[in-house]
Amino acid sequence: MTECHIRRRAFMAAGGAALVGLGASAQPIRQTTAGPVAGRATAQPGVTAWLGIPYAAPPVGALRWKPPQPVTPWHGVRQAVKFGASPWAPSTPIVSAGDFTPDQMSEDCLTLNVWAPPADGRLRPVMVWIYGGAFIMGATEDPRYDGARLAAEDVVFVSINYRVGILGSFAHPDLARESPHGVCGNYGLMDQIAALQWVRDNIAGFGGDPGNVTIFGQSAGAFSVAYHLVMPQSRGLFHRAIAQSGAPLGKPSSYILLGAMAEMAQAGSAFARKISAPTLADLRQVPAHKLIETYGFSWQFYPVVDGWLVPRHPYTMMAAGECARVPVMAGHNHDEGSVFPPMGEGRQDGLQAALSSFYGTQATDVMRVLQSEGYQTPAAMGHQIFGDVVFNWNSIALSMVASRFVPSFAYRFDYRYTRPANLQAGKEALGAFHGAEIGFALKTHTFLEPERRAEQEHLMNLVSGYWLNFAKTGDPNGENLPHWPQYRPHSRKLFQLDSRTQGEVDIEHYDRLVLLGRSMNNRLLEEG
Repeated sequence: MTECHIRRRAFMAAGGAALVGLGASAQPIRQTTAGPVAGRATAQPGVTAWLGIPYAAPPVGALRWKPPQPVTPWHGVRQAVKFGASPWAPSTPIVSAGDFTPDQMSEDCLTLNVWAPPADGRLRPVMVWIYGGAFIMGATEDPRYDGARLAAEDVVFVSINYRVGILGSFAHPDLARESPHGVCGNYGLMDQIAALQWVRDNIAGFGGDPGNVTIFGQSAGAFSVAYHLVMPQSRGLFHRAIAQSGAPLGKPSSYILLGAMAEMAQAGSAFARKISAPTLADLRQVPAHKLIETYGFSWQFYPVVDGWLVPRHPYTMMAAGECARVPVMAGHNHDEGSVFPPMGEGRQDGLQAALSSFYGTQATDVMRVLQSEGYQTPAAMGHQIFGDVVFNWNSIALSMVASRFVPSFAYRFDYRYTRPANLQAGKEALGAFHGAEIGFALKTHTFLEPERRAEQEHLMNLVSGYWLNFAKTGDPNGENLPHWPQYRPHSRKLFQLDSRTQGEVDIEHYDRLVLLGRSMNNRLLEEG
């Protein structure tokens, strides 16, 4: 079907949706392929939310560790007025800044949420949010991900739940044998594709344009965005991409959320033996909460290069141009590692081991560079290494490699928070920590410091303005915003996002990032 046909069908669907909403019920009702859904008003005037809409069948029982299956249509109007259950995840947060623990977790979690302005026959740009959480946690009901305020800016906002942890990425040889493609793992990524297919088929009924869809996400959500750039099954389901702090462009490693299917399947067999569930039938009968309790915060299972959904290493594919040709915005925060335990747990011997593990023969040079930059303690160095390995290198690399084929916009979020009152003496201030930009981009920032409200409101309007413009046109620039240039190969410049200063700045800590690339046999940053 051509894009012209898609838009024509979408426009007709939007008109039909408006008529459905004029029924006897006071609730706005919209039609989906599985049946009508009734939404509820939000605090934003004119914005309606439809929450907890199923986009795939519950992945329970025999459907555990299966690709998402079609929804069974329902009879009558489904009440879509509260969030669906969040995916099973460990209940204790691992990051102290802005964490959220959901009220209800379940395997029956494949739902999405839509926020939309009043229907008027127009089709608006669609922004699809993919949450982070290291692929082991995450929930759309997190207040930071509320879509009402962006929807009030003339877009349709969608957020999606997807399977995480052992239920979203478990690999096992028997799962590969029962797959028609001979693969296992990546179920959470398959969920995201199913949600994007739902958007393609249904979003016009909510006033959204299926021909103008932006996917965006933070942390594991940013890694997911980069996976969609190379997954053939995602092609055509989105038209712009924003990756906030992350991309799978390094080397296969649990710390950068990319692995090999055969190795992960071996880990799956070992896990099955550990819990005395040797067969798939046995594994599918283990209660979900028992799997989670045993798995915990393990890094055993995460997305994999399986030869089908992810055909080859994402960097190799992008470098060869085997990727979606859509505009890309990617960046990281100045102090990504500050909220995580430092590499090496703050000990000298641990730091040395971490440096050797990630940098190999480059470890001594990295230590020398860190010291020359003023980092002297193992903890301070460990925070920097964590940020480099997991977020900084990968985000910059995504901007660089994307710029070879499409408009690419690279940023660094520099707004630093004051030292929190509950931070222990001697600890680092959080600064522009991992996830600090979310509330500014989604217009959900909580103002905890009254004396700084004006500057934070200004920054929130600035950052969300860039994000909204990009979703609407593929270019973040617009009226009353400082000009954001495209990334230029070999320029080694990023766009700084701060309350007082915007403009191009040099890539910080470039020398040590280059050393990280050499350790991975990936010289992209040196090439520019």
